[in-house]
Amino acid sequence: MNWHSILFASSVLQLLHHGCSALNVLVVGGSGRVGGSTVRYLQTLSGRQQQQQHGQDPVSVTVGGRREESYQAAIQKKVIPSRGVDFLPMDIDGEASQLERALRRWKNSCASDHCLVVHTAGPFQGRRDPTLLSSCIDLSIPYVDVCDEWELAEVSKLDLDQRAKDLGVPAVVSCGIWPGVSALMAAEGVSQLKASSAEEVDIESIDYSFFTAGTGNAGPTIVSATFLLLATEVITFFDGKRKDVEPWTEMRDVDFGKNVGSRPVWLLDNPDVPTTALYVTKGKTPNCSSRFGTAPLFWNYLFGAMKALPRSLLYNRDAMQNFSLFSEPIIRFVDLLVGATNAMRVDVTANVGDEKKKVTLRMAHPDLEQCVGLATAAFALEVANSVKNKKDATVPPGVWFPVELGKQARENILRVAKEDTFVYELGADFD
Repeated sequence: MNWHSILFASSVLQLLHHGCSALNVLVVGGSGRVGGSTVRYLQTLSGRQQQQQHGQDPVSVTVGGRREESYQAAIQKKVIPSRGVDFLPMDIDGEASQLERALRRWKNSCASDHCLVVHTAGPFQGRRDPTLLSSCIDLSIPYVDVCDEWELAEVSKLDLDQRAKDLGVPAVVSCGIWPGVSALMAAEGVSQLKASSAEEVDIESIDYSFFTAGTGNAGPTIVSATFLLLATEVITFFDGKRKDVEPWTEMRDVDFGKNVGSRPVWLLDNPDVPTTALYVTKGKTPNCSSRFGTAPLFWNYLFGAMKALPRSLLYNRDAMQNFSLFSEPIIRFVDLLVGATNAMRVDVTANVGDEKKKVTLRMAHPDLEQCVGLATAAFALEVANSVKNKKDATVPPGVWFPVELGKQARENILRVAKEDTFVYELGADFD
């Protein structure tokens, strides 16, 4: 066992302290690539806990979705395990009352009241009503999601935060690898800069950069989401004010570290930008932006050309999903050629007295599908542990963005996210 695995096992024990034998998790969209990866890592983490503490049962996982055929296909394709995973028919885009009845039915069928919902059913673009989160709060079910749509995340926070606090329900929105772990990297960079000097530290800018080879093995949904983002103006912050700009512009070459190197990246919308700009510091709003690039290089130019299509077409969720599914054989072939690497870089710059300081944080995994499932499961278990052990809770009741989480939760999740990285440069050593 290498040191990564030893460190990972230690972090899992912290996340699952006092046992996960009574934890029931509903993974909505669990038949998809991201959801399936989350299901597998939930079982993996609990399985390691079982080995360490004899007599503990693994987490009970249920996949929620519209069609049982998709669930069966996911089992056949080994997207989700063939044993230990149940199915719950539900439609998150249907009637709210029917959705709540499905959730209540699932909760009542669980062996204990220790439940959690993980929402991975993207793409989230075009959705404006956090119906699933609202139903979970009403039923006192903790919740996490991988939402990458700012307007939906913002409504979740503004409309439901106080209700979640009043009912004692913790929820974290916009989790996963990015957005999610990337925001924790930004928060860590800000924390390091503030701790580096006794003088006043003024955070000037936070720049996110991402690179994914092909689809990162995440499949057609991530392609569909990218098409939808090409029809979405990019939220940036400059001189303390929000500035919406055209997507896929202002290219930069960014160094992602060893085995990835320098890659071109373009502006693309990312909820990490507003959540970080508005919530990571008090007082002055830092400049903030996010960029993304992919491989092969041709894909980047194809995305740029796709902007010429009518926005009404690009923002048609069904049309873009169908186009992505139609293109899946080509997508899979390209993925075989270029791999599935996911790399992230966050640059945080601050004015410290008369001096300017900058910290650069990097993280890279060999497979996006795997690391997004790992990260989502880490967020989920951090929330579950906070409910199970209220005295030592790291995620209190309320609706939170990842960047708002406290130091202990941030370190716990980053420690788990370190698994299988070939670049992990966060400055501070959490070992």
